[in-house]
Amino acid sequence: SVLMTYDHVELTFSDIEPMPDAFKGTKKGSVFLTPYRVIFVSKGKDALQSFMMPFYLLKDCEIKQPVFGANYIKGTVKAEAGGR
Repeated sequence: SVLMTYDHVELTFSDIEPMPDAFKGTKKGSVFLTPYRVIFVSKGKDALQSFMMPFYLLKDCEIKQPVFGANYIKGTVKAEAGGR
């Protein structure tokens, strides 16, 4: 079940070596919050169509509230063993 939905969300990846083409740049789309995971679905024709982050793989999450800019969440997502 979907608990919340947010449109007009931007997703950015960093600290990935080497950076695959699908993860480069800022992705725009929607986020769906479920009881077990966060799901990002990109808008338009992007190489990254969707990205799922289970809560148990999210680490070091911080809510940032800059004076001049939009609020955002910053954290680390570890790859699941054997995941794709």
